[in-house]
Amino acid sequence: MSSDIKEQDDTEELEAIAERTLTATTDDKAFDVLVRFGKPTPHPKGDWACPYQIAGIGDEKVRRAFGIDAVQALQLAMLATGAILSAHRKEVKLAFLGESHLGFPNNTKEASGNCPYCKSGDAE
Repeated sequence: MSSDIKEQDDTEELEAIAERTLTATTDDKAFDVLVRFGKPTPHPKGDWACPYQIAGIGDEKVRRAFGIDAVQALQLAMLATGAILSAHRKEVKLAFLGESHLGFPNNTKEASGNCPYCKSGDAE
């Protein structure tokens, strides 16, 4: 990863423009999972980046999804969120408003969270 590009940052504070609270259930307890999206911004190397975070399960890192404009960056952040949440369904039961569909798509390879516009090795 080059020094002038930051795709993930454990300590970054995410200023959310949208949030969704999910309910996670294991055999012995229920707890909240907070999904947060930040404002898409122009990326110094071109295109746009949208920060997102899933707090309550996983590593809780702030990640970025990249797109050719702000809308695509936000869409890809939602796709990546869906893919990450889908992977956690092996550990916990997830629900939104009592339903198993969480409202996030998760069925494209762009949901990997990698920057499709960066040189190989720039994004992780």
